[in-house]
Amino acid sequence: MFMIIAVLLAVAVHEMGHVMAIIAARAGEVKGMVISLKGIGVKWEPKAHDPVKRSIVSLSGPAINLALAYIFFSAGLEMFALTNLVFGAVNLLPLPGADGLRAFAHLREAV
Repeated sequence: MFMIIAVLLAVAVHEMGHVMAIIAARAGEVKGMVISLKGIGVKWEPKAHDPVKRSIVSLSGPAINLALAYIFFSAGLEMFALTNLVFGAVNLLPLPGADGLRAFAHLREAV
C-alpha cells in the first residue's frame, strides 16, 4: 500500500511540474488531464510553435521528480526518494512516450 501511495504521489507531482512549466513559461493553455492505456498526461494547447518552451515543458516533470528525490533522501524518506528518482530518470530517457524523447525532438527542431 505504501508503494502505491509513493507511485501516485510521484505521478501527480510529475504532471503538476508540466502544468507549472506551461503556466510559468506562458507556453500555452492547460486543457486538463488525460488518463489512457498509454499513461497519464497533461492535455494542453501550445500558444505558438516554440520548440524551446515545449522542451522546457517536457523536461519539467522529470526535473520535479529528481528535485523531490533529493529532498526525500535528505529527509530520510527512502521509498519516496527512490520512487521519484526512478520515475524522473526513466522519463528522461529517449523512449517512445517518455518526456526525454519529446524534449530531444523539440530541441533538435530548435537547432
